[in-house]
Order: sequence, then C-alpha cells, then structure tokens
Amino acid sequence: MGENSFEFILNDRFFGKVEGSVIQKGNAHIILNLLKTETMYDLHFKLSGDVSVECDNCLDEFTLPLANEFHLLMKLSENEDYSDDEMFYITRGLIEFDLSQYLYESFVLSIPPRRVCSMAEKKCNSEVADKINNLSDTEEKGNNPLFDKLKGIFNNN
Repeated sequence: MGENSFEFILNDRFFGKVEGSVIQKGNAHIILNLLKTETMYDLHFKLSGDVSVECDNCLDEFTLPLANEFHLLMKLSENEDYSDDEMFYITRGLIEFDLSQYLYESFVLSIPPRRVCSMAEKKCNSEVADKINNLSDTEEKGNNPLFDKLKGIFNNN
C-alpha cells in the first residue's frame, strides 16, 4: 500500500519482441510512480528517450528526442476488463500484470505525426529539398511532363 516507484528501459531488443512493431530503433527510460490503495492502483508514467525516424520533408533518417507523461488507473473488480484506454479493471487475485503492450503503445503515441529534421535541431538534406522545390516550381507553371502525356488521352476521337 502507498507509493511505489519502478523504472523500465525500452530498447531495440524490447521493440524487436513486439509483433508488427513500427519501431526499428528506439530507446526510452520510463519512471512509473504507483499509488496503491485498497481498491485502486494509480499509475503515472514519465517517458524520456528517442526514436529513429524518417524526415517527412527530405526522407533522411534522424534521431527524434521524445518526452511524455501518461496515466493509467487500475481498479479492483469482480471481472477483468481492458477495453477502456484509461482504466483497467482487474481481479483481486491478479498477482502480476504485464505492462509491455501498454508501454509500447504509449511510446508509439509519443511520436508526433509530423516529423522533420528541425525537431532534432538538424537541417534537412539540401539536395533533396532543392529537388522538391524544383518539382513544385515546375508544377506551378503547369509544365509537368507526366501530365502533358496524359492530356491527349481523352481528346483522341
């Protein structure tokens, strides 16, 4: 009963064991502060780490730093129920609970949907950025050779 503290390390070995993992390279240090009462477990997680991702602008791989906090309640109940994302219902007889799937999903949700080199204080690959800008300029002028070839398809009578 009372406050308890635990630490978890998520690394490449951990991510390799998760079936269908979208994480190839990643590291995280997670501190769990657990408040245990007679009817409930209040879990507060602090995550710090990094993950290897591709830049959405230039496609270069870079290491993205991560930091997040998340919270989970586990309430003692007659029946187990894990359908709620924020509260699990567990039976009194449960001695151990595997948090690995919850930790994996929380790590993945800590990764922002848009990832660019500047998030890691890195500059995008200038060669790729120049090519993208040149393509954009060509499309704005209406001179896309791919579309030029397609223009005559519907006008062949």
